[in-house]
Amino acid sequence: MIPTLPPTWIYGEKAPFQEGATVEFKEVSVFSGLFRHKSVGNSGLPKYRETLIGFLNSGQGILVMGVKDDGTILGVEDTNSASMDMFKLWVDSNFNSLVYKNGSPIDPSKISIKYYTYPVLNSRNPAQIIVIEAINNASHNHLDIMTRSGTIVHRLNASNFKLKSEPVYRKRDVKGMIYAIKDQMHTILADKKRQIEDLQEQHQENIKMVIRHERASIRDYVDKISISLYEKYNTPLPQNTSPCGKLMRALATLFHLLCQL
Repeated sequence: MIPTLPPTWIYGEKAPFQEGATVEFKEVSVFSGLFRHKSVGNSGLPKYRETLIGFLNSGQGILVMGVKDDGTILGVEDTNSASMDMFKLWVDSNFNSLVYKNGSPIDPSKISIKYYTYPVLNSRNPAQIIVIEAINNASHNHLDIMTRSGTIVHRLNASNFKLKSEPVYRKRDVKGMIYAIKDQMHTILADKKRQIEDLQEQHQENIKMVIRHERASIRDYVDKISISLYEKYNTPLPQNTSPCGKLMRALATLFHLLCQL
């Protein structure tokens, strides 16, 4: 059972009830600190959501901000309009962030998440008590609510006990994953294409180097032959030189001259 909330909260006094299966105290000194310099998703509020899931899975409960674990009333300061507007959005966002274990969305007619504020008297600075009330009217869905990331929380006395289940993805989440995979595949393919082009370019350069080397070797070989032939036939011709010898002498000289070009 949820205890009856007192209409008056006095700084430094004790709350008329204690933490338990349906009550959780949170000592929050500056309320806007839950949001300042960080997104709602990275603030302390996700931890509060776990407590709300535990209450919903056990049927009901209240999370009281501005009270120490021992029940001392301190209140929450700096509850300005901007931070309270962000807080209202966070409270409403719970209906989209929670699902039943089978993946179906929360039925808002069965689940109630509300908040209340109470002024703290005798506080040196203006302060309030903020209470979040979570009630699950669908008894057959108890112990069956989790976050979309797969976190299930049970409320055991004054503590939360977390279990992990399979995450539930919405269509837009799946589409986002598909687009991310496509982008990654395009990046990988483009990188592989560049690698292949680099290998082809390197291969062509290697072929050109081999051709240049072979050409140089062939030219050296031809030069040696031309010099040898020229030296052999570049001597005075005997009187009895045959026409064939004279022809070879002329060809050797011509071949040597061509090699010098």
